[in-house]
Amino acid sequence: MIPEEFLATAPSSAPAFEPSPTAERFMAAVANGPPTEMRLLVLESSRGEGKTTSTIYAVLELAERLRREGREAFLPVRVAVVRDTWVSLERTTLRSFEEQRMRGLPVIFTHGRREARIEFDVLLAEFFFFGLDRPEDADKFQGFSCGVLWIEEPAPAAGLTAGVPIESLAIGATSVRQPGVPPRILLTMNPPDSDSWVLKVEERLREVGLPELKVAVFRIPPGEKSEHFRVLAQEAQTAAEARAWDTAAKEFDNYRTRNRALLEAAGRLDLVARLVEGQVGDVQVGEAVVPPFSRELHVAKEPLTVYRSLPILRFWDGGGTPSCVFAQDLPNGGGLNVLASRTGQNISMEEFIRDYVKPLQATYGWLPGVPTRGEGFGRGASSGFRFRDIGDPSMLHEGKTVSADLTSALVIQQMLTTGFEPGPVSWSARREALLSAFSRAGKGHRPRFIQLDPEENDMLVKSLGRLHYPTELATGRVVMTIEAAKRASGIYAQSPDALGYGLAVLHPAEQWIREAQRQPAPRPPPPPPSWLSA
Repeated sequence: MIPEEFLATAPSSAPAFEPSPTAERFMAAVANGPPTEMRLLVLESSRGEGKTTSTIYAVLELAERLRREGREAFLPVRVAVVRDTWVSLERTTLRSFEEQRMRGLPVIFTHGRREARIEFDVLLAEFFFFGLDRPEDADKFQGFSCGVLWIEEPAPAAGLTAGVPIESLAIGATSVRQPGVPPRILLTMNPPDSDSWVLKVEERLREVGLPELKVAVFRIPPGEKSEHFRVLAQEAQTAAEARAWDTAAKEFDNYRTRNRALLEAAGRLDLVARLVEGQVGDVQVGEAVVPPFSRELHVAKEPLTVYRSLPILRFWDGGGTPSCVFAQDLPNGGGLNVLASRTGQNISMEEFIRDYVKPLQATYGWLPGVPTRGEGFGRGASSGFRFRDIGDPSMLHEGKTVSADLTSALVIQQMLTTGFEPGPVSWSARREALLSAFSRAGKGHRPRFIQLDPEENDMLVKSLGRLHYPTELATGRVVMTIEAAKRASGIYAQSPDALGYGLAVLHPAEQWIREAQRQPAPRPPPPPPSWLSA
């Protein structure tokens, strides 16, 4: 029998909504300002700090401003609330509305909980909920008119939310045109992934044609909510009120402690940083394809040297997102230096070589037969280089370029005056070569067999950490195919796969295993002398 108290769904014991200092500044920024000035305001915090609730009340403050200024005719304020999926809306955003209704806020859900109204003596605000996974919601959203566009969790959160693309913000901004209401775009979110467009929102808005927005970001420090509750406990007029605020502070501290413990137990330190500590971080999703990779061990501390006597290896992956990894193989098994890497998006192989590969080589003097000065990486070389090109074997026969009669391999050969060597078709050969190469110890002072240049491999370094196999939600089964990994990882699959083609040819996994087997087993230490031999 389940105890009755286990079934209860009561809100926090805090007596009333009292925004924390940062949330209060955010609310003031929403409500105030010139009547015609469009503002994009970001409220960011770790989980549970009150982002959604603060935004509900910020909209009400905006409505109250219209009343105070004698502009009730423009009420109610219409708000489009957008999330990546309808399920995300139901589980989190709508739940916040329900909790405020339990506290006494007059929230009325209508149209199957797809709309909500808040009315005191006059209707102040109407909220319309859009989940972008529903085609009918997306269609309605594009033709909608409102005074406030509110996007919840625009940045993805590692399988918890998919995030909202910047195109939705651009489309939604055109809907913010309710007469008489100061136009507002509100983003409420946990700290985003380090690659999220939200971190460069002003720059991206200029790119999509929204340069006139005034942008401000409000970041709630982790734990500010419980500290605020303790201040309210000290200022309380009665002992009962003080106890209630103190209990609310302890509840939130316990909530944060539980979150940390559960996420750490699940091995999700990336989510501890973002959801508990309130830090921007890199998303860890699914099961890593190259788990031995470590920034600390595999990314060199200083730029790598280019050796004139060694050929420069170019490893290729084709398709609409071509990649090229530049490397040198040190003699006598000394290791592989990854000098640079480049990845293009939605371009042909001709464009990729012209716009990415050739400019990089010209910058560093990596040209056959062209003498330049210097010896180190970034300073050129004193003689021409030899090249060896290895890549995806499908590039030999598939027309992956703008010219239908040319294959990607032929484009490489003609534009770079080189030959093209196909890597293995088998994904297992590339996968095992990646795993063995990143697992191998280095020689001498070299920490690992593979070392990546720290200045010219930004996308490859990110990709090695983010390339992952997806997990089926229904069964929990990890789908360990390269096709599934590419679908789940997108652009982050390209450069590691290019590297895998080269490693599978130059350093196949079985070679490493044979070398390990040839090494003599360490001799055990001699036994200590016994009293019999004394």
